[in-house]
Amino acid sequence: MTQEQRLAAAEGLTEVLARTTGSAEHPTRLARATATASGELKALDLHPNALAQGPDAVGRLVVETARLATDAAVQKSYNELAKSLGDGLAMAVEAFAGPPPLRTAQIPPVPAEPQVTPPAAPRSRTARPTAPPWAGQVGSRPAARPQPEETDDDDYFADPFRGQRQ
Repeated sequence: MTQEQRLAAAEGLTEVLARTTGSAEHPTRLARATATASGELKALDLHPNALAQGPDAVGRLVVETARLATDAAVQKSYNELAKSLGDGLAMAVEAFAGPPPLRTAQIPPVPAEPQVTPPAAPRSRTARPTAPPWAGQVGSRPAARPQPEETDDDDYFADPFRGQRQ
C-alpha cells in the first residue's frame, strides 16, 4: 500500500469509525444490545423474563450487555483500522492504545441473580466431625525417586580430607 493510498484511507477512516456499531447478546440470552465504540447505546432488547428478576438484576444485565456490545464495536474499529492502514500501523496503534477487547482476558459475566447456597443439613450428634483434607494426607503420593546410576560411594569417600572422587 502506497503512502497516498494510506492517506486516502485515513481520511475516510474517521467516518467509518463513527458509524461502526457492535451487537452482543448476554450469555443468559435475556438481553441483546447494539452500541458504538464510544459506548453510546443504540438499541436494547430485553426478554420478558429479565424483568421478573427485579431492578438490580436488570440493571446489571443491561450494563453487562452494553459492555459486550461496546467491546464488539471497538473490535470492529480495530479491524477497520487494520484494513485501511495496514497491519503494521494497526499494531502500532494497539501498542499505544492497548489490545482490542476480544484479545484481552474475558471478564466473567455478572450473574443476573445472586446465587444462594442451600443451608447445610443438620449433623447428628453421633457423627464425628470431618477432618480437613490435609489432616490425613490421603491423596496422590509423590513420584518415586529414580534409582542412582552408581550405588557404590566408596570411591567418593576414599580421601576424607578432600571429599572428592579420585
